[in-house]
Order: sequence, then C-alpha cells, then structure tokens
Amino acid sequence: MLSIWTHGIWLKFHFHDHSPFAQRVHMFKKAYIAQGQNLLSKKDLKALKGQLCELYPSLTEKILDEILPEGQAKVVKLDNRSLLYSCGDAPASFFDAEGRSELYPTLYTLWQFPHIMQELTIHPPVSKFVLNGADLMLPGVLVPANGVAGFGTVTKGQPRCIKIDGNPYAIAVGRMLVNQTQMEKLKGKGMEVLHVYKDNLWSQCKAKPNAGFSEEEEVLPCGDCKWKPGASSEASAGEAPAESAPAEKPAAGQAAADWTQDDLLDFTFLQALKQSLSDDKALPIEASELYEKHMKPARPEGTTLDVKKSSHKQIGKYLNAMRKSKAIDVTEKKGVVSVSKVDRGHKVFAALEAKFADEMTAAAAAPAAAAPAATGLPPPKVTAMWKPTHYLEAIWKAMGKKKDDLYTWDEARNVVFSYIEQESLRKPDGHIKMNEGLLNGLWKTAGGQKKDQEWPEEVDAEEVEEKLEDRLHQYTTIDVAGVGPITRKGPPLNIAVSLSRKGAHNVTRICNLEAYGLDPEALGDELKRKLNCTVYIEEMPGKNVKEKMLQLQGHVDQELGAFLELRYGITKKFMEVK
Repeated sequence: MLSIWTHGIWLKFHFHDHSPFAQRVHMFKKAYIAQGQNLLSKKDLKALKGQLCELYPSLTEKILDEILPEGQAKVVKLDNRSLLYSCGDAPASFFDAEGRSELYPTLYTLWQFPHIMQELTIHPPVSKFVLNGADLMLPGVLVPANGVAGFGTVTKGQPRCIKIDGNPYAIAVGRMLVNQTQMEKLKGKGMEVLHVYKDNLWSQCKAKPNAGFSEEEEVLPCGDCKWKPGASSEASAGEAPAESAPAEKPAAGQAAADWTQDDLLDFTFLQALKQSLSDDKALPIEASELYEKHMKPARPEGTTLDVKKSSHKQIGKYLNAMRKSKAIDVTEKKGVVSVSKVDRGHKVFAALEAKFADEMTAAAAAPAAAAPAATGLPPPKVTAMWKPTHYLEAIWKAMGKKKDDLYTWDEARNVVFSYIEQESLRKPDGHIKMNEGLLNGLWKTAGGQKKDQEWPEEVDAEEVEEKLEDRLHQYTTIDVAGVGPITRKGPPLNIAVSLSRKGAHNVTRICNLEAYGLDPEALGDELKRKLNCTVYIEEMPGKNVKEKMLQLQGHVDQELGAFLELRYGITKKFMEVK
C-alpha cells in the first residue's frame, strides 16, 4: 500500500503483485512495429469520421477535415494489433485499440482540441503512477464542484482522458472499468489506461504542451494553454510552472539597478494610474485591490514588488503619504483605506514622470502584455424558456400541446399563431379576429372583469404577442460545459460576488452558484485547496430557500473569476461583482 498526503487528505493506493492490472504492460509502453499502411478510401474515411463524430460529439466536420484530409489520411497496422490513423507523416491523430473499432484520440490531438473528450481530474502526485503504467484508482480522482453529478454519465468501456488539477492538458487516454453506481463510490480501479505521456505513441511527436510536462516523474500544475503543433518543446520545458493560471506579466522595460522598493512603489503607482486606472470611474478603489490588481502587474520586468520591504511597510501608509502631499484623496472606513480622488496634474506626479521618463518610454514602446489565452471551453449557453399559465390551457390543448412543458419563445408563439390559422381568424389585411378561445386565453382574467367590460373584436399580431408574454411564466436554462443544463424559474441570474468586511477580515461572498449547476460545498472544498483560504457555507435567508452562499476569506474575486473561466468556461460576463 502506498499513502500520499496531499491537499489536506491521505490518498491510499493498493498494488498487489498478483494483480493483472499492476503487471499489465500497456500497448504503447513497449516499442511497436508497423506491419503495413494504406491510404483511406473516400468511403472508409467517411465511415471513420462518422464513427468519430458519434463517439465525440464535440468533433466537427471542419476539425476532422483538418486532422484527416481526404486523399492524405492513412491507416497504419501495428504488431500489437492496434491501428493508427494519421495524415501523411504527421503524428497519429487517433488509434483503434487492438483493432476492435474502439477509437481514441491521441494526446497529440487532445492537446490541439482539449475538450473533445470527457475527462477525469486527479491530484498531481497521482500522475507518477499513471505515467509508470498503473491504471487509474478512483480515490485519486477529484470530485467536481457540483459533486459526483459533475462526472456526467459513466458507463463501462466509455472513453475518457485524465488530466491533473491545475493543468489544462490531458496526460493519458483510456476506457472506464466501472459504471455510474460504482463510480459514485470512488473505490477501486476506475480506468484502464491505454495511451499515456512519454509512451511510444507519444514519442511520434515528442511534444510538451506546457512546462508542467517536464522530465519530472509526475506532471505538474501549469496554466499555460497556448500550445500549438510545432511549438518548441524545449521552450515550454524551460518555463516555470504556474499553480493554476499564468501569472500577471510585468510591465515592459527594466528597472534601474539601484531602485529601492520605495522607487518601485512610486513607479507602479504611477503606471497603474496611467494604464489600468486611467479613468476616474474606477475610483474609489481599496488599497489592497489597487496594490494586488493594478500595481503588481505594472512592475518592471525582473522585479518583485513587496511593500513590506519599503519604508512605508503597508500600502495604506504609502497612500496616506501621497494624501499628505495632496496628490490624492483617501477615505478610511473600519480600517480599510481607499483612494477616492486623484489629482493627475499634481506636481508629485510630474516629478515622478520626469524621474521615470526612460522606463516609462520603454514600457509604452513595448507590446502590451498578452491577455490570458482562452481555455477553449465554450461559455455557458443561456436559453429563455416559457411555461404557459392556466389561461392558455384551452389553446394548448386544441393544438395537441402539453401545458406543463417548457417552450422557447418562438415555440410558444407558434402554438398561438397556429391556433389562429386553424380557426381561420386572420383577415386578408393581416388583422386577427377575436374568438372566445383567444379572449379567454389572452385577455380575460379570472374575477377581474368589470360589469360592462368591452373586448376587442380584432387586433394586430403585435398585440397578440404582447398579451401572450403576459400569460407565460419565464424559466431559464443554463448549460455549463462539463456540468450540463440547469433549468430554474425566473429570468437569468449572474453569479453574484460581493466584497465586504467581516470583523477584522476581508471576505468574498458568492451567490447563485446553483443556477449554473455548481454545488457551493464542493466548489468551496476545491477553492480552499486552490486559494489556500478559509471557506464558510451559509444558508440564504428566507423560507423554503435551498440555495447556499459560499464565503471565502479575503478579496479573491479576480482569482475566482480566473478559476471559473479555466474550469467551466464561466467568464466575467456571467459574474456581477459588488
């Protein structure tokens, strides 16, 4: 038995000499020999692409035409009974395990299109066993933020890939050994590994998609997701691994050799005011946010900004020194210092611009720091759905529709206007005659009529649509990548993030996670490890309210946003920060 202490838990793995899985040699672990190859005929290529699209719905015809172009796609038969599919002399794109029509993408393909295959995420230390030939043990698998439901439907023999926590690229490809019920227990072997980083199939390309794929025994966390075929593996290997996302790049230019931390504070504060805080609409801004999100990213290349090593010791004291010179105004509430106003024409800033003229010129001439690369995950798909009220029951019944189902706006509108056509209510001039069904469905209300109420005899189509909208209850379906669709009553909700104080501490409160299919408790456990912060779960106020609020120590809205985008494709567009 092997035990590992990681992320605050013990992981235990059992390997027995008599276990066929412990001793089995993967098909690409040993060197293989090509026994023959053939160009794929147009018919065979079409059949292959059809099978791939069925297995991996995210693969589009455009992607497959790029990977396996007609007239260049070939199949290679190996002495281990496997088949490799590739284009010309390029590394294999797909393989057929043991020639049984079980098709899998190679790592080379998965690194180009990271989200075409369902995945399992493991703790980084577990990767060393997978790389050494062991099958995947379920205790090493990370449970998604929305609980075991986040694994999706699991079936025995299902193809999946393995990734480590904190790295967007797959390290192995295999097939599931368990079904849904067994998966939820998270015990025993879960996946048979067929193809893994550093095996002989990988050696066709010998690529390393980012710095996490090094010569170490295990794959390390690294948020770099910019790899493209042909990129230098040596360059990637030389980069420093990041914890989960690329660090903020420092401003261009070099600091003078004799710069002190006080000089760095002055320079980065000036740069922040000229770059990310050039608009006064960004004010007021808290000192901690100014320092972490605006000054640190503005530091010159090769420097480290640390206010504790300056003469001020605290960013609040530095800002108060600026206030005394009347270059800025600050407010202080419950010990939290905020910059409320900046006199950009003040002589203090003029003096700093003169002092740092050369460095600022170099920074302005250099290309802007690249924005973090997109993860490739599609953003959540938000769909407005509508449910008819009881007033519309007769119209829905007449058209053979169920009142309790949900409909898009176009579908609901079509039901009503199909009813109008069926009853021959549309006049040649386009106006719509009223009958009892339309009046009861769209105009009349139970117990709401006056004694001498008069109803229209005919209306135009726009008025019908207006009345229809009043007789529908709105629902919203939000489909998050890897989570699945969640439908809730009401208009769409953003993930609400509020930054506040609790006693002597900054806190970040997050609501509406359930609307995106995320379990606050599971997400909290993951963020606790990721951000190394204290996590609290609180019940939302109100009767019969099942939603919960996630509370994190510190103001971590930026880190939260980066995590949600990397893991789920939830961009800042779907977040509301207060």
